Amino acid sequence: MNITLKELITSFTKSIDLYNYLLKNHHRRTAIAAYHIGVQMGLSAERLSDLIIAASLHDIGALTISERDSLIQMDVENPFPHSSLGSYMLSSFSPFEKISRIIFYHHWHYDLDNTYVPELGPVPLESYILHVADRTDILVQPDYSILAQKQKIITKMQSYRGNVFHPEVIDAYLAQAQKDSFWLDIDNWDMETILGLGICDRYEITLTMDLLEEFALTLSKIIDSRSKFAISHSFGVSQVAYTIAKRMDYSQENCQKIRVAGLLHDIGKIAIATELIEKKEQLSETERADIRTHAYFTYLILGHISGLEGIVEWASGHHENHDGSGYPMNLADVGISQEMDIVSYADIYTALSEDRPYRPGMTTDRIIQILQDEFSSKHGEPVLQVILNNLDEIDMICKASVQVGISRFHCYQKLAEVQEQSIKGRVNR
Repeated sequence: MNITLKELITSFTKSIDLYNYLLKNHHRRTAIAAYHIGVQMGLSAERLSDLIIAASLHDIGALTISERDSLIQMDVENPFPHSSLGSYMLSSFSPFEKISRIIFYHHWHYDLDNTYVPELGPVPLESYILHVADRTDILVQPDYSILAQKQKIITKMQSYRGNVFHPEVIDAYLAQAQKDSFWLDIDNWDMETILGLGICDRYEITLTMDLLEEFALTLSKIIDSRSKFAISHSFGVSQVAYTIAKRMDYSQENCQKIRVAGLLHDIGKIAIATELIEKKEQLSETERADIRTHAYFTYLILGHISGLEGIVEWASGHHENHDGSGYPMNLADVGISQEMDIVSYADIYTALSEDRPYRPGMTTDRIIQILQDEFSSKHGEPVLQVILNNLDEIDMICKASVQVGISRFHCYQKLAEVQEQSIKGRVNR
């Protein structure tokens, strides 16, 4: 597998910027501003890389329109839920250990520098840089000349020096922000340009299958964390799919690839509103059509990465049916591989096991009845027979995997509570 980590990071961060309905262009613009400040402060190539990647992902924990609207205010009343959730999403990928911490603290006020979460350690300088870059973009008014706003924004940002913003970071910011090119770069550089400039050779490593799986787990958490009803859905799908593949005597390498496909199968939901995913009422025809687009976006986000072709096909094809009624490609029998069937059955089994906004999780007997009655003709009898022959094992793995994911998420929820209590305690003294 000839894929570099830099290629994978570049592909995914560009995809968030393009397809996330909440964050379009904000990550790109923040990353450009952070890059210029980081260069002014003389950050090493490795630290600048971590800063740019963190800036390109920093608001992935903002899940809803109301959260987005609160974050575009200059003074964010409660940034802890989205910053801690974003940190949690990235924490499972070992090369992102520091990036996860930068995001956790990216709304931290400088006058609270000595008040930090002991489990994570002191606030990184990169978090303070990211905070300044983020707030700069928030102050820019769309559809109005950015150069005409330049001095007003500089004055506003400077007024927070030493309390909200780190003084040395503000000084570096002012040195860059006086240049017209700083603002024109924010308006005109694309995401590929800033990632190409900012990500150093350390990320040029060729991925092993294990590292790819770590990265896929990270991406799955970005999607699953958007709904409490699916907080570990992709992890559960991946483990069920892997178990089915093992029982069908696939090679270890192919079993791992199928597990990665399970982790990535819903990545296209980054283009779908959380409010729609969590809706309790029956979906309208338009809303159902919007939900159906996620399989297409899974293909669009991952499809151009050379070396992932099989995995992308299995992940994006998990809603294709043998009778041609599926989506997004409306494939039929000859176009549907057994690996696609494995991911499809794993997705359905896991989803039916979980609580949803509109129904509780189903019993094993009820799940099997639905698979036999509604899906055996759509996803093939051979895979279904393997599930029936290994039902106890598959059901146990499904339920255990979902609980593991929920436990991981709750650990980070507790960190967010510690973060909020620490700040409130310091402010109230």
